[in-house]
Amino acid sequence: MFRHLVASNLNRLASSASTAPSSTLLMSRCTLMAPSMASSIGVPPLTRGFKVRTSVKKFCNDCYIVRRKGRVYVYCKANKKHKQRQG
Repeated sequence: MFRHLVASNLNRLASSASTAPSSTLLMSRCTLMAPSMASSIGVPPLTRGFKVRTSVKKFCNDCYIVRRKGRVYVYCKANKKHKQRQG
């Protein structure tokens, strides 16, 4: 009697597993999480990166040039879109 109940429960679990959502659906749900939840699971926050160019120049009066690690960087206090890196 007990084996019959265990076998029927296992069969029911196996059939319900086939109706579980696919991994692509689970991944799409993970990407739509709130930013606070995303940062807690190891997803880096969105930040503006550098434009990589062969020659960099100042775009406005607030831009300034910094030389570090053999590269030339342009930073801007007024407009973060002006960030550039040479090379």
